[in-house]
Amino acid sequence: MSRICKVTGKKNKVVNSVARRGKARAVGGVGRKVTGVSKRVQKVNLQKKRVVVEGEVQTVRLSARALRSLGAGKIKGMALA
Repeated sequence: MSRICKVTGKKNKVVNSVARRGKARAVGGVGRKVTGVSKRVQKVNLQKKRVVVEGEVQTVRLSARALRSLGAGKIKGMALA
């Protein structure tokens, strides 16, 4: 089972990790300088939950946002078990 939300389709993102040095201008320095940029993975906040889908209980991965929507009854055809 891949790390993808069953409802929203959210998945991991590749983002940049920026390393900096120096003192900010706002506190009396000459400014922050970028010394390196490397890739990193920003993981989605998934939770395994048992839900009822069309009368059948299934264990699915849901994002935190989808879980809140599910609890509020905003998703048709799905309910927490």
